[in-house]
Amino acid sequence: MPTSVLLTEGIGFLASAVSFVLWWPQAARVWRHRRDGGRLGGVSITSQVLLVVNAALWGGYAFVTGSFWVGAPGLVNAPLAVGTIVLLRRSRRVSATPGRSA
Repeated sequence: MPTSVLLTEGIGFLASAVSFVLWWPQAARVWRHRRDGGRLGGVSITSQVLLVVNAALWGGYAFVTGSFWVGAPGLVNAPLAVGTIVLLRRSRRVSATPGRSA
C-alpha cells in the first residue's frame, strides 16, 4: 500500500476516533441520569436529531465516494443519538406526569 494511502487512511481513522469521542460523554451522562429528568434539562433532542441526520448524510457520502472513514463515526454516533432521544423522551414524559417522580 502506498504511503499516501496509509497517511490518508490514518488521518481518516483518527478523525473518526475524535468524532466518536466527541459524543460519548453526553451519551454516558444521559444514561447515568436517565431517571432524573431535571438533570437532563440541558440536553437538546434537536441536536440529537441533527446528529442522526448528519450521520446519515455522511454515511451516504462515504458510500458514494468509497471513503469508509468519512462515514464510520455515524455507525457509532447515530445509535448513541437515537438511544439518547429515547431516554430523554422517556425521562421527560415521566417527569411531566403529575404525581410521579422520576
